[in-house]
Amino acid sequence: MALWMGGEIYAAGGNKIALTLTPGAAGIFEVKLDGEVVFDKGSIGRYPELNDAKEIKATILNRLA
Repeated sequence: MALWMGGEIYAAGGNKIALTLTPGAAGIFEVKLDGEVVFDKGSIGRYPELNDAKEIKATILNRLA
């Protein structure tokens, strides 16, 4: 899941972003942008779905604009 989402994020931002995948325990899955949490599996109790991925990518593109 993290690798797929990382690929989606990189596709949205290209060489304008730095992407770091950090292993965690107990299925932690967070996406942070400039220190702000954009997606947190722990808060909603599930991994990102397609609509979540679209929203995350849109947030990144808006910040880069």
